[in-house]
Amino acid sequence: MKALIRIMALLTVTAVAGCGGGSSTIKLEGLPDALLYVVGAGSNNIQGFQITTLGQLAALSVSSFSTNPIPVSMALTPSRLFMYVANSTSNTVSGFNVNHTTGDLTPVGTAILPTPVCPIPATCNFNPMGVTVDSAGKFVFVLNQGSANPLVAPSISVFGIDPVRGLLTEIGGSPFAAPANPEFILASPALESLYVSTGSGTIAAFSIGSDGTLSPIAGSPVAAGANIRGMVIDPKSQFLYATDFGNNQVASFSIQSSGALSPVAGSPFPAGMQPVMAAIDSTGTFLYVANQGSNNVSAYKVNAGVPAQVSGSPYATAGSGVITPTQPTFLVVDPTNAFLFVADQGSRDVAGFSIKSTGGTLTMVTNSPFGQAVAPTWMLTTR
Repeated sequence: MKALIRIMALLTVTAVAGCGGGSSTIKLEGLPDALLYVVGAGSNNIQGFQITTLGQLAALSVSSFSTNPIPVSMALTPSRLFMYVANSTSNTVSGFNVNHTTGDLTPVGTAILPTPVCPIPATCNFNPMGVTVDSAGKFVFVLNQGSANPLVAPSISVFGIDPVRGLLTEIGGSPFAAPANPEFILASPALESLYVSTGSGTIAAFSIGSDGTLSPIAGSPVAAGANIRGMVIDPKSQFLYATDFGNNQVASFSIQSSGALSPVAGSPFPAGMQPVMAAIDSTGTFLYVANQGSNNVSAYKVNAGVPAQVSGSPYATAGSGVITPTQPTFLVVDPTNAFLFVADQGSRDVAGFSIKSTGGTLTMVTNSPFGQAVAPTWMLTTR
């Protein structure tokens, strides 16, 4: 009976997704598949989609959820119960409860300031630019870019998470100093360690105390290239991969038990033009890198931290006949490792690819790319 329901649901798909500006009109019934959430320039909302078994995107029955201006980053707790969103111009972090049946997002309390009270309120702009959650799901970390105001240096705000309600409480000592010119923040999925990449080409590593306090790890920061934008860590926290926007490369590091980073032999490795973000599947086998300058995705098979490009790599993110620069800025692998989704900021769409399980090669799914109401800059997927 369940198989029949699934078949009937798939037969109701009536998708026509434009390349760039159009939006998908897909009707599905009774398929609680993986969920995809998107934020981007042009809206103060989180856009919600269902990922079908064919890798297509279907708008949820309630497809848009309000947050504070301007949402730029999202993170999910390991329990998948709560989502947190960094809102740049409003200097806040918002929390949501995730309904995995309907995909609905319900606000957790009210958005709160991820920074202490500004000494001169009219002159401060903390610019929260990234958010991540530790491996135990106890703390939220918000990376604040700071501003030209000397009173507002880059920092990391830390909040304790109420495990039942998802409410946030800023811990004592927060915010903690962040390196200058920060670009991205990422917590290890298996260790209590935290990493911040910089536009100066370094990665700063911090250990996370039992109370959420941050302490620099010995040997940090490490040199990683010219301009390190995105980072990703394999599920076992054995390796960290970082995109070097300035040198068109991917740097690879082994992660010690202390959280310290050591370059992998042969690192860095070639990528496309201006790589900005990386994603890895849940087995740690296939690595994907979004190349903003060359409008494509580099695909790698990883062995002991060494990425080797697979056949056909790189893969263009534009649809057939489209010449508009897509400018891919973000990418995620769905929870089943069956699909890769790429946020194309330039062409205002999300490109969907099926992943070949044996080799990691990519094939664009039917009706991809899927037009968006925003110029997408960040995505999150869950099941």
